[in-house]
Amino acid sequence: MDNYKNEDKKDSYEISLVEIFKIFKRGLWKMLLAAFVFGLIAFTYFNYFVPKTYTARVKLYVETSAAAKENSYNALSSYNYATALVNTYVEMLSTNNFYTKLSENLDEKYTAKELNRIVAFKNESSDQDNQTEVFSAIITANSPTEAKVIADSVADTAPGVISSLKNDDTELKIVDNATVPTEPSSPKVLRNTALAAAAGFILMLIYVFIRELMDNKIKYSAELTQINDIPVLSAVPDFGSERFILSNSTEIDVAESEE
Repeated sequence: MDNYKNEDKKDSYEISLVEIFKIFKRGLWKMLLAAFVFGLIAFTYFNYFVPKTYTARVKLYVETSAAAKENSYNALSSYNYATALVNTYVEMLSTNNFYTKLSENLDEKYTAKELNRIVAFKNESSDQDNQTEVFSAIITANSPTEAKVIADSVADTAPGVISSLKNDDTELKIVDNATVPTEPSSPKVLRNTALAAAAGFILMLIYVFIRELMDNKIKYSAELTQINDIPVLSAVPDFGSERFILSNSTEIDVAESEE
């Protein structure tokens, strides 16, 4: 019966907040070391081995004549009209026809397939209740100057492609020309380094606590009392492990002479 009681006490033993803090304090240096190592690896990898990319952006505006706009408003509300028109233009420019013409304007330095990966069109209206007639061409290249050159070519090519596909009632205009990117858009070295350091710290924290919980050694007098229901009358203080590690008779003599 006593054995069952002892087993129940072992199972119900809980680590106090003070003991959790002690475990955290003992393993803190390991956590910081893991954070440093993970962060260093991430910084080295993303800064020196991952190719940098630069992003340039051109903003375009869909303009319609007064007559066309009036007729369109008779058929659709202003919200539906703007949404349909911008989305239509985005789809019209995201075609092989446009990328082929863009390739020709760039002296075929890039193929249409390559430009399809480099140039993307995006509707800038993030809120469906606040649609506009503005959308963007986002150009991603391996150098800032190339991103700017391709963006300028997009601004020159897109209006002509739209006018050839639509009637004279619509016109595509440039709202904001591209500028030369001053810093890479990818990879985010500092962000990735911080995330890797945090991941290293958390993984080591989990390891330290799992290792501590799986260790079934009795470490505290309160734990011994709780498990066996026997009070601790005395305890031998820890003066340092090196003084009491005796492997041969010579070390025993030295320890006795010091006393």
